[in-house]
Amino acid sequence: MIRKPLANLLLATASATALIFTSAAAAQADEPTPEPSVTAPPAAEEPVNPVIAEYDGRKINLAESWEGADSCTELPNGEVHCYDSDEEALADPELPAESRKETLKAASARSASAPPRGCVADYWCLYMDTGYGGRLLRLSSDGKKDLNEWGCRDNLGSVFYWVGRWALNYGNAKITDYRSWPVEDRVRELNAPADYRNFGNLAYPGGGNWNNKVDIFEVRRN
Repeated sequence: MIRKPLANLLLATASATALIFTSAAAAQADEPTPEPSVTAPPAAEEPVNPVIAEYDGRKINLAESWEGADSCTELPNGEVHCYDSDEEALADPELPAESRKETLKAASARSASAPPRGCVADYWCLYMDTGYGGRLLRLSSDGKKDLNEWGCRDNLGSVFYWVGRWALNYGNAKITDYRSWPVEDRVRELNAPADYRNFGNLAYPGGGNWNNKVDIFEVRRN
């Protein structure tokens, strides 16, 4: 037969243990659910359709490396050419003659509204650094561009777009940052003409900015 003092001690110990487990469970239930990652990882290790460009007399895979190229241009014939200088890019015989003409005219005017270095008329000019610096990608054709396939995912810092021929080059663009579920993708339109010098100053939905967050760049010739 257990004496009364000992029975009371065992009962108190059991009650204290139950209280500890109940408190721990309640505290765990009150903890906030961790927020998903800021940006969703690529769907696969390798891009589905890596962009193959012509550079310095050879073919290069932009998704893997630009191999020292300073800029690349998406041309009307569907090819992509990369260059070591802006002069070389502007002299490309596959570049539309009217775009070259308007670009040279703007450069000779040297006005305050002149486009930044390397930006060609009628092309969306994507710079990897803010302030129109770093590597430059010139896009023209309508549709979505997966920047992972161009070797530029999460690297976009500024965008400029100016029109030499309005009849052919109206429309706007849209940028997308893929987010992990359950957070919705972030989307923003870029109106034409575009002068977005610093994506660090471009407000991002929910707070922050767009610098180095763009996954998809969509040219919309509507």
